[in-house]
Amino acid sequence: MSTIEIDYPAAGVARLTLNRPHVLNAINRELLDDFSAATDSLEHDEAVKAVILTGAGRAFSAGFDLKAEAEEGAISVEEWADRFQSDWNIFLKIWKSSKPYIAVVHGYNLGGAMELSLLADVTLASSSARFGFPEIRHGGGPGATMLPWVVGMKAAKWLMLTGLRIDARRALELGLVTEIVDDEELESRSLQIAQELASIPAVALKFTKLALNRTYERMGFLSAVDENYTISTLMNTTATYREQEEQRQQMPLKEFLRNRDSGHEEVVSEQL
Repeated sequence: MSTIEIDYPAAGVARLTLNRPHVLNAINRELLDDFSAATDSLEHDEAVKAVILTGAGRAFSAGFDLKAEAEEGAISVEEWADRFQSDWNIFLKIWKSSKPYIAVVHGYNLGGAMELSLLADVTLASSSARFGFPEIRHGGGPGATMLPWVVGMKAAKWLMLTGLRIDARRALELGLVTEIVDDEELESRSLQIAQELASIPAVALKFTKLALNRTYERMGFLSAVDENYTISTLMNTTATYREQEEQRQQMPLKEFLRNRDSGHEEVVSEQL
């Protein structure tokens, strides 16, 4: 079974689905490789004008596959540096694409998966969606640290320093998502948005997206991300991270996550 599925629900619209539903679409190396190939294929398909990005099953994605990481054992600084750079270059294909991407989020959208959805041009969420960056709770690095570019300093610090999860309504208030719909309306509304974008001249979409992205790039967005991944490389080779990794190796992942999150707030909807 492929970790990525592509279908074409309407003229000019492709739908790219993360397809590891048995592990809440956790991101592993195979999924990243398949995602890279799929985005390359869609970029060169002139019939595709807009792309829906979603997840199969009960979630958009729970983030990077912690179980697979634990099974690998200790990873060197050099390996982490190469891995972060490779993963980010794959994620950036959405940012650099000439076509608009609509992230369609339901269930969990955590960690690295949340950064993937932040790179999308539009994010549509179901009312049951949950968002967060829990990596700090097991000593993990901050990744790309895109959040300050989207929600501002105070909210970004609170979410990333606590690993707090928030619901879709609070995500909308903070600007993490474009729109919320009821779960049963998610598919139809995402298709409606994609068709609306697909009806706009492709060249206009391409250059308007480029202009918008260049604005953030000139403010230092991509340079900041590169430096943040250097920090993450260092954090993921600390004694604290390796101790947490050893715990993941010695117990079922669900038990590890329960222990990690014990005593922390699960979902916050009120103002931060």
